[in-house]
Amino acid sequence: MQDVALRLPGDYLPLLLVQGELPKAVLLQKHHQAIEEGKASIIFGLDSFAEGLDLPGTACVQVIIAKLPFAMPDNPIEKTQNRWIEQRGGNPFIEITVPEAGIKLIQAVGRLIRTEQDYGRVTILDNRIKTQRYGQQLLAGLPPFKRIG
Repeated sequence: MQDVALRLPGDYLPLLLVQGELPKAVLLQKHHQAIEEGKASIIFGLDSFAEGLDLPGTACVQVIIAKLPFAMPDNPIEKTQNRWIEQRGGNPFIEITVPEAGIKLIQAVGRLIRTEQDYGRVTILDNRIKTQRYGQQLLAGLPPFKRIG
């Protein structure tokens, strides 16, 4: 995340608020203050910023999702559950991973639209959303936004 932030053109750097550089509450306060003053503000955040942030109105008009939010099974319970699904002939990726990613994607998109008056753009940079069969499943779970490209 920091590498991407630092690759932005230099005139964007003063606008950046990067998760981890300040406490979350301070970062959000600075963002809201900039917006209230009519200034631009850009928040760079990871997975935990895709849920639980309330940024209505002009506080959030663009959400960029770099990668689809797939979790890797890294704990013994998930690994055991995946083995059980495989033993019964199932596909843990399709049965567990894709639906969980869909929920996380809906939460991330939800940062944009908080009230009926909200507007903006969601950009998903991960081309798997268009090239993989599960991408259509993930898109179908999102609100009926106008889709470009």
